[in-house]
Amino acid sequence: MSIGLTPSNAFSAKATAPSTMHLETSKAGIQDVNAVQEALRDLMAASNRHDLEGVLKHYSPNFSSGDSLSLSDIRGLIKDTWQMFPDIRYNSQIMEIRINGKWATVESLDTATATAKVDPVVSTKPGTMKSRSRGMLYLHRTGKTWEIISDATLFEKATITYGPFDAVEIDVETPEQVFAGDSYTAKVSVDVPAGNIAFATLSQEPLTYPQHSSKDKFRTLSTENTDLERIFKANNTSNNEVVTATVGFTEIGQDDQERPTINLKGILTVVKRVNVIPKSNYTEENPAQKVTHSSADGKIKVAPNQADLESEENGNGPVDLEPDNQPE
Repeated sequence: MSIGLTPSNAFSAKATAPSTMHLETSKAGIQDVNAVQEALRDLMAASNRHDLEGVLKHYSPNFSSGDSLSLSDIRGLIKDTWQMFPDIRYNSQIMEIRINGKWATVESLDTATATAKVDPVVSTKPGTMKSRSRGMLYLHRTGKTWEIISDATLFEKATITYGPFDAVEIDVETPEQVFAGDSYTAKVSVDVPAGNIAFATLSQEPLTYPQHSSKDKFRTLSTENTDLERIFKANNTSNNEVVTATVGFTEIGQDDQERPTINLKGILTVVKRVNVIPKSNYTEENPAQKVTHSSADGKIKVAPNQADLESEENGNGPVDLEPDNQPE
């Protein structure tokens, strides 16, 4: 999930949208487009100066993300991210803004870069973090204020690199979405540099806060077999997931007495999102499983009487509608 949006220079102060952005609204909605842009400019500025309250003021108190995270979870996630990456900077390219009355949708490509803190086990030098994602923000206007009420992330990938391996070819293959409870394959392929031995892990965990990381054993990748592949089963709770691949590189050398040595030269971690899609319980044999028993306002109930259902199936009439409160 991206917590920073568009930099100030990515928006036009004019009523017309930049050529790189598609705009869908009525003429009357241009004023709202400008207000949404202004809110996103302020959000980006707060994100890049690490002003937590300045970021959160743009979220609705009833915010709930596409990953089922509450506003309290978002607060904790932002604090954890900034603690891990103190100099993280955000950027974004807006792809489309759609305005429908008091509702707005903003679709964007988001990126972030940061310095990863020194890990003495891996390297005496700091690492680098890069992330890229595509997602949507859903906003609602209350008075003159636009608030973020939800979001959805379509694609997300992050890499953290320690050591001189920025140019190493590494690919993590995963589906971008799977059905809840279904099995799927994840595979990491590495172009091992000459003179190095690579070892790798591949793990899966649901997207929750706080994050609970799963553990996996490192496996050696030989020059003949530079791939690691695992089969995972998506969770049944419809939580989105992340697949994490960690690849370490060791260099083979000799000491002063010409004995072989193995030195850890660096580690590269790739994290990719897998969105989990709920399965429908509807069946032709038992359509009552999906019958709606109340309207959106809760005032009308559908009688789930089996005789009524059979009558409707046989074409003898519709299902009865019974108001909750009959007039006296």
